[in-house]
Amino acid sequence: MHKKHLLFFLTFVSLNICFSQSKNEYFGVVVIGDSISMTYRINIIEKNGSIKGYSVTDLGGEHETKSNIFGEYDKINKKLNFRETGIVYTKSHISQEDFCFMNVTVKNFTFDRTKSINTNFFGLFDDNTECIHGKIILNSMKKIEARLNKVSKKINKSKRISDSIKSRVNPLKIMDTLNMNILRKNQTLSIFSKSKKIKLTVYDGGKEDGDKISISSNGKSLINNFEVKNNKKVFTINIIEDKTSILIKANNEGNIAPNTVVIEFDDGKNDIQALSNLKVGETTQIDILKAK
Repeated sequence: MHKKHLLFFLTFVSLNICFSQSKNEYFGVVVIGDSISMTYRINIIEKNGSIKGYSVTDLGGEHETKSNIFGEYDKINKKLNFRETGIVYTKSHISQEDFCFMNVTVKNFTFDRTKSINTNFFGLFDDNTECIHGKIILNSMKKIEARLNKVSKKINKSKRISDSIKSRVNPLKIMDTLNMNILRKNQTLSIFSKSKKIKLTVYDGGKEDGDKISISSNGKSLINNFEVKNNKKVFTINIIEDKTSILIKANNEGNIAPNTVVIEFDDGKNDIQALSNLKVGETTQIDILKAK
């Protein structure tokens, strides 16, 4: 296989194996009309006929949004119903009232056995008025991971492919890379929370390379030119205003560019993990919004 084609294939497969550790996890696309599509991932757990979990829409895109999922499962009739009910976080700039939540029914569904989902959905705004309609096409993560492992073995046996390219198809490395919510320059991640306090944790998740950052909350400095280590630095932020804006600035790029720092938010209900990806002087912002 030509190197150019191989790299394209690896990029495509990488997008198809992210977050592949849940038994009831599916990844694919949402299709709206004839031309609009975006990545879509669901992670669901069934207990006594009740469904809980979450979805991530536009994974890695500028409108990436994580939503809670609730629903029901009829084991006798093999019928799965689930709906998105609230936003955990989003990178989109539209207001909370303008989000369209998907409602989905899947027939002939069996947990841990169904490998593919291809069904229609209808969308509702928060006030239950209709919005978009479309289709979701998903594959189980087990199926995708098995396919990737098969390809990986073939590539690793090839003598015509360099070790640098082989290392890029290591399933574990690809999953680790894609297992993060990336915070990029001039981007705002909005987190919706009903909590009065948020625990903010920062640390270097890999090899310490001297990355330094400054963090402020509503203009008040929390740390300035702080060198991030593997040891976690924890802050408790009181959520008093309707919006609490946390600004993260890269003061350098350490020994290995760019500036990458793991940032975690825990409000007691949701635990959100993100990774900064910034050049020196660049900033990214996280807004904590009081959920309605």
